[in-house]
Amino acid sequence: MSDTPIVAEAEKQEKILNALQGVLDPEIGISVIDLDLIREVRFEPEEVEIRMVLTTPFCPYGPMLINQIQSVSEQAAEMPVKVTLLPDKWEAPPWLR
Repeated sequence: MSDTPIVAEAEKQEKILNALQGVLDPEIGISVIDLDLIREVRFEPEEVEIRMVLTTPFCPYGPMLINQIQSVSEQAAEMPVKVTLLPDKWEAPPWLR
């Protein structure tokens, strides 16, 4: 890994996003990346924050999905991950409409 913090961060972000490609929405069966549920990956000194939305505000699989995203991301980033749920309304990507 590079000594440059920005490069190291970019590499970690790529690892996280690649790992999240394998996390599927249980109802739709499409990855959280392809569904555009992951809005931002922020790096703090002590942890990574993943900001995301759910397909519906009362998604019954929400807690399970959040736990899975956190677990997969922590393995990829090799540091603690906090998942923040945004109040934004999810809109299906154009190819899914």
